[in-house]
Amino acid sequence: MAIFLVTGAIIGILLGLRFKVLVLVPASVLAAVVIILGRSGHELSVIVLTLIGTLVALQMGYLVGSVLRFLAHAYLPAWMRDRCSGTKC
Repeated sequence: MAIFLVTGAIIGILLGLRFKVLVLVPASVLAAVVIILGRSGHELSVIVLTLIGTLVALQMGYLVGSVLRFLAHAYLPAWMRDRCSGTKC
């Protein structure tokens, strides 16, 4: 379960640094499919707790990544901001 939480948080940070919030919908669906297929031999309660924890970690990671993107945009020099803006880098 811990590997799903850590992976979800890291992926959420990476998504938050690069994309808008709507990317969480397909990322959440993909995470749910991976967890359900990967943990099919466990009890339902374990699968549900893993799924909820991973989705929360994904969303919290996205929030952290978005804050980091905002801070980087606010404090980086202008020549660095213009070079890599938005999703086109």
